[in-house]
Amino acid sequence: MLTRTGRRAAVIVLAVVALCSPAAQTSAVADSPHQVVEPLPEQEVRAAVAAAFTPTAVDLARSNLGIPAGEPASLRVEGRGTVVHHLAPAFAERGGDLPLAVPGYVAVTAHAGGGRAVTLQIARVTPAGGGAPRWAAVAAAQDATESDLARGLEADEVLYENQGPRGREWYALDEQTLRPLTGGGEKADTADAVTIENYTKALRERTATVGPQASGTADRAQGPGDRLSFLAGIAAVVAAGGFAALRYRRGRTDRHPS
Repeated sequence: MLTRTGRRAAVIVLAVVALCSPAAQTSAVADSPHQVVEPLPEQEVRAAVAAAFTPTAVDLARSNLGIPAGEPASLRVEGRGTVVHHLAPAFAERGGDLPLAVPGYVAVTAHAGGGRAVTLQIARVTPAGGGAPRWAAVAAAQDATESDLARGLEADEVLYENQGPRGREWYALDEQTLRPLTGGGEKADTADAVTIENYTKALRERTATVGPQASGTADRAQGPGDRLSFLAGIAAVVAAGGFAALRYRRGRTDRHPS
């Protein structure tokens, strides 16, 4: 008969064998939580906001507002930023357990006289001469769309931008649902929310039909109230899953890129 020490050793060996078996590993992967949103560390957000105060960024904002070089004009840059998430290219191509949404850029709003506002898009860029990527202003738009929409987010949600066939679409995204946002920071009807599972299924169907969509900084000519064309375009797939096509409300503010 086995001694007490022998029995303990046998139990340990069996446990290790069981954990190393393909079936156990497959079960562990299947049961592991899938991270939907890749967060941007707070120190990176602060670094991005700091980049909005550089002379290059300020000059870009002034140019977008039509302020001639050398003309004295007050421009107040806000000390906070809104992280805008995009669809992860790797998820669009391969899916799996990869994050669906990754940080695209940090939006920082600046205000000029007469109530005018401009949003600087701060993204990580690689210097022309090489070296480590750094935060820099890459675009600007005459509005405060991102900061306005951020007011409609819950504590566990991030601002998600989708570039659909008809333009930019804005959503509040958390680990379970995707909720369309309207202009002015208003909250959309919660009945319009889509589960991540259904969104992913629709995304797979659309990718198989028309190919992966492009991500990154988009044309600012479209407004925040544009039709939710991505989800509308896959309405047949969505209906097959048992939920209605998303409603929308058109915003009042158009975007004017520089």
